[in-house]
Amino acid sequence: MTARPTFCFVVPCFNEEDNVGPTVGSIRAAVHERGDYEIILVNDASTDRTLERMQALATEDSHIRVLDNPSNLGFGGSYKRGAGVAMATYVMMLPGDDGFPGQSISEILTHAGEADIIIPVVTNRAARGWFRAFASRGFTTLLNWMFWLDVGYYNGAVLQRNDLLRSIEIKTDSFAYQAEALVKLIAQGATYKHCFVQIQERAAGRSSALTLKNQVAVWKTILHLIAVVGLFCRFPLGTTRSVR
Repeated sequence: MTARPTFCFVVPCFNEEDNVGPTVGSIRAAVHERGDYEIILVNDASTDRTLERMQALATEDSHIRVLDNPSNLGFGGSYKRGAGVAMATYVMMLPGDDGFPGQSISEILTHAGEADIIIPVVTNRAARGWFRAFASRGFTTLLNWMFWLDVGYYNGAVLQRNDLLRSIEIKTDSFAYQAEALVKLIAQGATYKHCFVQIQERAAGRSSALTLKNQVAVWKTILHLIAVVGLFCRFPLGTTRSVR
């Protein structure tokens, strides 16, 4: 590809040998009529055949680039590495577990340009398990209360302007990277809009999102945001910049 693509899909993967192929398939289903996209597959020091599967996919498709982390950077760390080399106008994270079907990805892309950030709100969170859905809802409620926001979902396949993403520093390498990015971007005046999508269960393997290590990292991120943004501060200029 020589022209600058419109969309970049960053796909962090840890031991997703059976899911990375279907994930790429879902992306292709969403952008089959477009040529202006890139897919950055990030192997986070997997111990299975994830890297091998990624390299095979890249051989077949010039839209795909593969990054191989020499050591495990974490979900957020892998996203940051992929986004750091993205050339597109918009950047979207997609998990390597094929959790977002092509129809949901396409729905998010249709709203590109309507705001600086497009935030997908998942309507069937129980597809990932009731406990994880409960934890996600609690996390969303807590951040909205602490920072006086009305964001519908702080995780998932958020679509962001690349230039704005490069204007902030994301400190955490954990699953809370997206929450940190959203709070910081909105704090500096970025506009955002919600859209509603559905997710699907992973076909193979299991998630590591709720490990103790990740939960500790999430709380560290919250404390960092309090220090940087301030607690109970409505911003900027008395508005949360939501585009209806």
